[in-house]
Amino acid sequence: MNNLVKAALMAAGLALLGGCNPSMKPLGYHAQKPYVPMSLLVLPDGYTRFDVQERDELTSAVRSSGAFSFVDHGLPRKGYALVISQPPGEGAGFLVALNALTLLTFPVPYSYVHNLTGKVYKDGELLRTFSYKREGMSVGAWYVPPPITENQRQMLTELMRDLEASALIPHVDDAGQVGLVDQR
Repeated sequence: MNNLVKAALMAAGLALLGGCNPSMKPLGYHAQKPYVPMSLLVLPDGYTRFDVQERDELTSAVRSSGAFSFVDHGLPRKGYALVISQPPGEGAGFLVALNALTLLTFPVPYSYVHNLTGKVYKDGELLRTFSYKREGMSVGAWYVPPPITENQRQMLTELMRDLEASALIPHVDDAGQVGLVDQR
């Protein structure tokens, strides 16, 4: 085989493998009114390139919901804050990773558990914790996208709906002033 053909086949294979983890679609929630200015902290805070990419995707998905008039990172001493984390669950494991790396085309079934937790703070005091969990079965192969991105999107949508229903955080009213909300 010609070296140019080999190089083209290798480049096509790498391009296919690079697209295995799709980016997150927009949330199934859009707010009617934004909340008062608050802080948003998404964990993992980022040690690897993948942690930083995942944090940025989650942050951008939450911001695109329209629920936040202003968002900054960190945990403030005054005001409201939302901390979103993903406690460890269960994933595909070594066998599925080996299957994807070796480009074997037979699917290997595995079970997974994905978690997401949202904590609402006011003036540094925890007001409420929202916890979500997705369990299921999937197959691990290089041509099957992992379910974690869609599970994260669904859990973030539920978090935003539950946060709205709880009325813990006041909204900015039409005049730009903080609306009055009873604190349950």
